[in-house]
Amino acid sequence: MTGPERNDQAAPQRLRSVVRAMIWATVPVLLLVQLLASAGVEASSFWSQVRQLDARMARLAESRAELIAEPLWKMRYDQVTGVLNEIMHDETIAAAAVYDDTGAAIARVAARPERHAALEVSRPIHYSNGNMAAEAGRIAIAYSNAALYADAGSRLVLLLIVGLLATFATLIAMRISANIFIGRPLAAMMSAIQRSKQDGRAYPADVTSSNEFGQLARAFNAMQHTTSGALDRLGHMAAHDPLTGLPNRRSLTERLAVASRHRGRADALVAFCFIDLDDFKGINDTFGHEAGDRLLVQISERLRSAVEAEDWVARLGGDEFVVIRPEVSDEASAHAFAQQVLAAISEPIRLHDKQVVPRASIGLAVRRADDPELSHLPTLADIALYHAKSKAPGTVAVLDEALQRDYRRRRDLELAIPAGFAEGQFEVWYQSQVDLESHEVVGLEALIRWRHPDHGVIGPAEFLPLIERSGNNGRLTRYVLTDACWALQRLAAAGRPQIRIAINLPPSELADHSLAAALRATCARFDVEASLLELEITEGSLINNIASAAETLHRLRRLGATIALDDFGTGYSSLAHLRHFPLDKVKIDKAFISEIPDSAEDKAIVGVIASLAGTLGLTLVAEGIEHAEQAAAMREMGVRFGQGYFYQRPQPLDAVLRWLQTQPAVEPRVLAGSPPIAPEFAA
Repeated sequence: MTGPERNDQAAPQRLRSVVRAMIWATVPVLLLVQLLASAGVEASSFWSQVRQLDARMARLAESRAELIAEPLWKMRYDQVTGVLNEIMHDETIAAAAVYDDTGAAIARVAARPERHAALEVSRPIHYSNGNMAAEAGRIAIAYSNAALYADAGSRLVLLLIVGLLATFATLIAMRISANIFIGRPLAAMMSAIQRSKQDGRAYPADVTSSNEFGQLARAFNAMQHTTSGALDRLGHMAAHDPLTGLPNRRSLTERLAVASRHRGRADALVAFCFIDLDDFKGINDTFGHEAGDRLLVQISERLRSAVEAEDWVARLGGDEFVVIRPEVSDEASAHAFAQQVLAAISEPIRLHDKQVVPRASIGLAVRRADDPELSHLPTLADIALYHAKSKAPGTVAVLDEALQRDYRRRRDLELAIPAGFAEGQFEVWYQSQVDLESHEVVGLEALIRWRHPDHGVIGPAEFLPLIERSGNNGRLTRYVLTDACWALQRLAAAGRPQIRIAINLPPSELADHSLAAALRATCARFDVEASLLELEITEGSLINNIASAAETLHRLRRLGATIALDDFGTGYSSLAHLRHFPLDKVKIDKAFISEIPDSAEDKAIVGVIASLAGTLGLTLVAEGIEHAEQAAAMREMGVRFGQGYFYQRPQPLDAVLRWLQTQPAVEPRVLAGSPPIAPEFAA
């Protein structure tokens, strides 16, 4: 039995308990009050009777004292006994006795055992004959109020029985009236609520009474009628995207859960397309967010038009869409369907009188319709989408075993990043930069490696995107900075104090204004000069953080560090960057070096870059030199420095120090092509 069914069956019990709670809270109090009131009345009556009995016995003793005064004085004791016998008819009197003036008992009578005599009244007997008056003795009467106690107890028992009967009758009357006036209206309203919860429709509570609960029921019915339309709208809003009207992520989750429970035909396949628009941020930045929203609406309309009635389209948020075809014959048909969707998206759209061609990447996952884990389709398709976005944007990537292996490895590495830092698995290797004329080592570039306990040494191209996504860029930069300053210490101790070390800065670090303070503190800790550090940035990092990047670079320059533009020629707006940012050095990307000297075009490009750098007073470094011919060509074109496998492969610092021992040492000097001194240090 499911939870809702159990709740529905338990609801009437809870309604009855309201009545019972009211009764059991009221009846004991009513019974207690009644019993206390009856007991109080009875106690008052009992003590009144006790006082009356005491007064009557006192009067009786006084009256009998007068009657027996003369017989006692004249010693007529038989008359005295007769008087005593006369009063013994009273059931309350247990015994009576007369004593003379000496205290001797003259007469004594008893009606019942002494144990019943609980009280005694005594009065003196006075004799007077006109000439004299004397005290002749005294009379004592013993009496009991046991009859009063017995009579009061029987009345209390009778009152208790009558009270219990009255309480029971009150209980029945209260239960009947509470069920009629409270329980039934509440049960009717609860039944309406439970039915509404089951199918979302509004059901009125059938209550006809005119009391407060009847008014409450009528107000409830009015509310049900008023809010039913709002509930429908809220339900639609909860399950649909407000911009495009498409089902949202919640609807997708529910649909896949239902599909997992109600499996389709065993021979059918489900095609799941995970769509992500390429460079949607650029459209927002260029045309504005309102135009971006119009683009999303048009994309959603195109997706609706591109699919069949049985297909399903949803927007997950941002620029992410999902298209599901519940039945395809094979993977080739699914791929053709995804290509059809991609083609529909890629039709030109006009934004602000400009023609824009949307581009998208699609991750495609295909699974059997009877697969019990269809709910995993978004994750599987996202794996394929990641591959498409990183390797071939604007295409359809189909999930296969290789992509799943890559994903599992990527997830393993991403989860292992904290342990990598904690256990010192990240290592800084160094590659030399040399003077192409003299072959002297003038610098080292710090390159990060990950020595994973299971996967071995991993290159930065694989794990740096994971570092960035995990938010550990700053931690890694400071890790490398610390190692570089320690390396500068060791270089100085090895007799190579003139060698600089270059560090690559990720784009996010240019927006971190604390970087300059961290660099100054680290240099002070290792007692090295900041001027021996060279910070390499890419053109992409500049264009994404122009204002903050300029401020950060100026702070670093004021500390004495030099700034190098890495991978020159592969980014955007290169000339503008050369003019407006505090750059000291330009590194020619190895893509322009690899085909030299055979490629005349690459030689021409490098020649133009060398001429431009000479005009602006910038130092040039050629990356990726692997052959002597390339080194010679660079020298001919005026490039002074270079690095690459031709000179030395990246190695741990110990290996680099051993290699440097085989190289001729040079005297520290300012090279003709060295970076210019920053203006603030020129004085």
